[in-house]
Parts: sequence; structure tokens; C-alpha cells
Amino acid sequence: MFAEVVKSRLLLMAATVPPLLVILFFAVNGWNRRSTVSVSSNHSSATISAEQMKQSLARDRKLLADYEKEQSALRTVVIAQRKLHQDGQISKEQVLEAEKSFVAALKRVHEMRYSVTETQIAITEAVLGEKVLRMPVLPVGGFSQTAELMRFNGGFKWSLKEAPRIERFFAQTFGRSLPVTALGQSHTHNRLGFDHRDAMDVGLHPDSTEGKTLIDYLRKSGIPFLALRQAVPGAATGPHIHIGKPSNRLAR
Repeated sequence: MFAEVVKSRLLLMAATVPPLLVILFFAVNGWNRRSTVSVSSNHSSATISAEQMKQSLARDRKLLADYEKEQSALRTVVIAQRKLHQDGQISKEQVLEAEKSFVAALKRVHEMRYSVTETQIAITEAVLGEKVLRMPVLPVGGFSQTAELMRFNGGFKWSLKEAPRIERFFAQTFGRSLPVTALGQSHTHNRLGFDHRDAMDVGLHPDSTEGKTLIDYLRKSGIPFLALRQAVPGAATGPHIHIGKPSNRLAR
């Protein structure tokens, strides 16, 4: 979801700053590549609490706001520089330099937004995940739901190798890419101390049209999932669908 929103905004910007179109297109595709991160052997010393992550998230949000202001200002500069170049007042090199600075700022914004989104979802799982672990174990095929979450213990032998199958279904159904926010283990999960190696997170609200359609597909396919409906109080974290078994604490 996040990457798709950024892509659409980039295309709108590119219409205003045409020479950047090709650069931005390839940049976004490069930034949108997902990769798993192995669980560090010394993760216990690096693991921080969810409360510390909330504090870090607040700092990142402030930094993101600063980056967005910088990006907006540089976009204005690029437009002005192009006009000056057309009037013969500055060289083409000066325009290219301004465009280069704008692209760099845009990359910083994209990366920080992605980091904020991933941290929001990881905190949600860290807090609500502890509740799930205290709940009664669901039988195979069992389903339960509360105001906060939905659980389904599907009997399908899930692994990340099945992720492309879900992505194809979503793309064929809605005509856009599945908004995957985390595929396997990430540095954020390492720091929170959660084992996310065989799970994927999707940035969809479980009660949205797309979320309901995906959940229905997962249940019919027997794929286990955890759908988190509401944010953690005081953290403004994100509802999402966690595909795979609930994330357990990593062994110390």
C-alpha cells in the first residue's frame, strides 16, 4: 500500500518535472524491492522494548516531516530553475544539479516512510502478539475474532514460498500489487525480538473491501493468518494482515 501510494505521487510529480520521469521510475522500482533479513546470532543484546520502539517511532515521524518539507522546497526550486533556464538566465547544469538534489530528497522521504510503516506494524504485533500467545490455542481450521483482531489456524502448510501465489491472486482481483510491508525477518523484528522469518505482513485494514477479500481467500485456502484491526493505544500503529503463524519471541 505504502509503495503504491508513493508510486502514484511520483508519477504526478513527474508530470510537473518531466526530465525526472525516467529517473524516478527506476528509483521507485529499486526502492520497492523487498528482501528478508536473517536472525542475528546476537539479537538479544540488540533487542529493545516496544516502548523504546514507540519513542524511536516518534523521532522518525518528526524526521519524516522534516524530509517532506525539504522535498517540497526542492521541488519548488527545480520548477524555478527550469523556468530560469528557459529564459536563458542559468545553465542546464544548474538545472540538473537541482533535479539531482530533488531526487535524493525524494528517496530519503520514501525510505523514511517505509521505515515508519514497518515499525508501526511491528509494534502492533509486539503488543497484540503477546495477547494472542495468552489466548486459547485454536484447533486446526479454527477461527475467532474480537474487536481488536481475527485469528485463523488454517491447516495449509504455509511458507514464504507461497507468497507469490497470494500476490498473483490480489493483482488479478484488484489490478494492483499486494501492499506487502514485511516479507520474512527484518531488522525491526530483530530489534523487537520477534521471529518473523516465515511470515508476511500486508498493509490492508481487515475490514476494508480488499482486506475482506484477502481474508476470505486465505480462509478458503486454509492459510493461517492474524488480522489486526485497530491501532495500539498511544502508538497510532497500523491495522494489517499477518499471514503465517503468530510471531513468537525469539529464544534468548
